[in-house]
Formats: sequence, C-alpha cells, structure tokens
Amino acid sequence: MALTEIEYGSLASSEVMNNNFEYLDEKITDVSESLTSTAAAINSNIATINSSMASMSETLSQSIEDLGTDLTTASDTSFSTNGLYVTTYRNGTSWYREYFSNKEKTTRVWIEQGGQVWQNSYVSFLRPMSNSDYSIKLQDINNTFIEGAKPASFNNAGFTSSFRYGCNIRWSVAGV
Repeated sequence: MALTEIEYGSLASSEVMNNNFEYLDEKITDVSESLTSTAAAINSNIATINSSMASMSETLSQSIEDLGTDLTTASDTSFSTNGLYVTTYRNGTSWYREYFSNKEKTTRVWIEQGGQVWQNSYVSFLRPMSNSDYSIKLQDINNTFIEGAKPASFNNAGFTSSFRYGCNIRWSVAGV
C-alpha cells in the first residue's frame, strides 16, 4: 500500500482517505517497533557495559589490594644497606629515620631525626631518643655548619636551641 497524494483543495473519497490513514498507521507501527528494538539493543549494550565495568572494578580493587599487600611485604622485608629494618617519616621540615634489628621493629638500634627551628626555641623530637647520649648537628638555613654551637639544655625528648644567630636553624640528631 502507498500513500495517495490528494491535490490541495480537492475532495478525496473516503476510500482514499481510509487507505492513507491505514498506510500512515502501518508506518507509525513500523517506526514504533524499530524504536522498541533499538531501545532493547541499547539497553542490552548498557547492561553488558555495566557488567564489564563491575568486573573491571572488582579486578582493579583486587589488584590494588594485592599491590598494598606487596608493598607491605616489601616494606617488611626491605633492608637498608647495613641489613636493618628502616622506618621513615617526613612532615614539612621535620623528619626521622629509625633503624631496627628485627622485622617487628621493636628493637631500635639507631635513629636520625631533624627539622628546622628559630633560634632560642625548644625542639621536641618526633621520636624520643633512648638516652641523652646523641650527637647534634646545627646549620644555618644556607646549610653552613654553625661552628661551636651547642644547645643550652638537652634530654632524650629534645633540646633548647640557644644560639647567637638570628635565623632559622636546621638541626639533626643521631643516636639510640
């Protein structure tokens, strides 16, 4: 069946009009079925993509978890050049590096730590020293060693930086 053209201004028979309406109704039905089929195909593709993304997400999550385990294992089994277990920390200019003789990191054998402080300030160590028998290195902000500079007081928790220099002082200590 085909659409019969009706000239503008002329009268069409009811048979021609009914045929045209039937033709248009079939076309609307065809387009509707085509849209329904296309929508179903799109929905199927979306479901496949969602399934693939969920699978990829699970794989990625597992890979990240495995990587974390690998990093923890590597961290637990990594040795410094002298065969000790090492823990490091940095926050701004403050830092420390602890050396342990055992994997559980319960027996510390050495610690280095440092930071930056204004003269005549109290320096609190990030990690307390085991005793007051540690070495102190003091530098000005240009990394020039401050000859003969000694803290006014010190203990295993920190020291007081009482110096004649009017600047920021970089400090580091090493010991047990």
